[in-house]
Amino acid sequence: MATAQTPPPVLRRRLGGLLRHYRKASGRTLAQAASILDWENTRLSRVETGQYQIRADEVSTLLREYGITDAETVAEVTRVISSGPRAWWAAYADVLPQTYADSIALESEAVVIRAYFPQLIPALLQTPAYAHAIISSSPRAATQETATALVQVRQGRKEILTRPAGPTELRTVIDESALYPRAGSASDVMRDQLLSLLDMSERENITLRVMPLDAPVHSGLTSNMTIMDFRAPWPSLVTVDHTRGGVFLEAPEDVTAFTEVFDAVYEAALPTDESRDVIKKYMKGQPHA
Repeated sequence: MATAQTPPPVLRRRLGGLLRHYRKASGRTLAQAASILDWENTRLSRVETGQYQIRADEVSTLLREYGITDAETVAEVTRVISSGPRAWWAAYADVLPQTYADSIALESEAVVIRAYFPQLIPALLQTPAYAHAIISSSPRAATQETATALVQVRQGRKEILTRPAGPTELRTVIDESALYPRAGSASDVMRDQLLSLLDMSERENITLRVMPLDAPVHSGLTSNMTIMDFRAPWPSLVTVDHTRGGVFLEAPEDVTAFTEVFDAVYEAALPTDESRDVIKKYMKGQPHA
């Protein structure tokens, strides 16, 4: 459970990984670094793998000994464990798999998010009714109560796009096929969703492009992807969703590969103004007018 002095597990792991990177770059062995804090080797090893909590002052000491003296870098690394209220999504722990909670924690830290989901409106732009229709169709939403809770979570995630201080920048591509009302869905659900897309696309921090139906075959067809960029010195990462949750890819070569795919998809999609025109046509029921 995330509290003011206990960051979410995924952030602890990223902190540990960063400390391990700095230690190795400084040329210190695990034993040499542990001795700085009068620790046993196993304790520092557990910190570096995210299994053990570390205080902000201990992080500052290690960074100084590793040669990391830039004030902004030190402040950013220690911020993760020394500030912030209890995470809002902790209230939904009974319905959230750990990988989902980890993804939300990362979203809340991201500066830029680039997302592409073939066939669906991205979760960060879904209205409650649209989200409920999608979530209710999944076997994971076993009860109406669970589905309602998951919809609330999905709506809570959107706060990062509208918060007054430092809203996250979102760049996303939506397949034109995702603008079609699904068979059996209420027409007003899709109309409200399309109107919301238009409203959100007017925000300075959101760039929305539509991939037209007649677009050539492109590399993005093989997978959904969410690429998250963070404040320095935190490295970017990729999340790929699947039926049982999702996976995190943090190796630089993986991030580069998915970034290249997203950039190709982004360039192949319609420009922003033309994308808005396509959405408006679907709202009027005249997509090919």
